[in-house]
Amino acid sequence: MFNKGTKVYSIVNMKCPRCHEGELWRSPLYKLKFYDMYENCPVCGLKYEQEPGFWFGAMYMGYTFSSGALLIVMLITLFVLKWNIQQILTAVGITAVIGFIFNTRLSRSAWLNISVSYNPNWKAQNEAREKKREELRAQGINVDETSSLISQGHHGYESDNKVL
Repeated sequence: MFNKGTKVYSIVNMKCPRCHEGELWRSPLYKLKFYDMYENCPVCGLKYEQEPGFWFGAMYMGYTFSSGALLIVMLITLFVLKWNIQQILTAVGITAVIGFIFNTRLSRSAWLNISVSYNPNWKAQNEAREKKREELRAQGINVDETSSLISQGHHGYESDNKVL
């Protein structure tokens, strides 16, 4: 239904937004380790936390997702099922607890996909970057080791900097 190369594929399957192959999370959801996220994509090396405070945006997305879900549950139980207030609050509470489990991961996946685009040519770009770094090292230029495959410049796109 959702094909590789689309934002929805990456968000729903919790895959790296650049290569659509690497996982975002170290452990499965049933282990209840909600924030056990890789720092970098295990396949293409994309740094997931693009800048300090990057995940604050995901927090706002999570608030939007949970508010929308709770509002829908409340409206359905109130107007369609015509439940009393105790039943409605119970349904909303259960939805909030269950939704929390999925909301953390979904909001981070969606927020990261807003910032980073799918790039099917990431391998060739990483190889070219590493080749350029080797050329600079051969010239005696000190190239920062932390800027290898992990750091691609802002938002995971190819950097225009002279020293990669």
